Amino acid sequence: MTPSEAQFMAQSELQSGESLQWTGIADARRAAIAALPATLVGIPFAAFALFWMTAAFRGTHAMSKSANNPIASVFSFFPLFGLPFFLIGLGIVSAPLLAYFKGLKTVYAVTDKRVLVITGGRTRTVRSCTPADIVSVDHRERDGGTGDVIIRTNSIMQTRNSLSQMTIGLLGVNNVKEVARLVLNLHSQRVQA
Repeated sequence: MTPSEAQFMAQSELQSGESLQWTGIADARRAAIAALPATLVGIPFAAFALFWMTAAFRGTHAMSKSANNPIASVFSFFPLFGLPFFLIGLGIVSAPLLAYFKGLKTVYAVTDKRVLVITGGRTRTVRSCTPADIVSVDHRERDGGTGDVIIRTNSIMQTRNSLSQMTIGLLGVNNVKEVARLVLNLHSQRVQA
């Protein structure tokens, strides 16, 4: 995606009276690197499912060779029970690749009223963060002035037994200090109001 396409995509999401202060394109490589820890779970998950399916196939195949075993045909589908687990493991392992492709279609924007994360494709998803949502803003800078802006919000996501604070990451943006300053200005609007 080119910077002009990113700006056009951000402009199309503006509300009346809202002005665009900054637009940027996500760094797809940074998004893929952020998703790498998932593969640490996915590799053993898929490997064990593959091992289980192989062992189950060998066992049922040995049973089917026995002519005196009438229930062997009932267990012939037994190895397929591991297939959903194998596919889930492959999905987890492919998370960095999926994050990379999603990053290629992601645009970040800061307006005078909110922060936008726009993910394009056949359908467009827009995450919006207003000054009332922002709790804190952190940034990590790398050589060359690129880096990540992490926005902690007051939104809470509940998973099975835990609560976690929602964060929005602007990953791999150029001139990270300037972008963090713009987001902090939005946060200070909430504090002053």
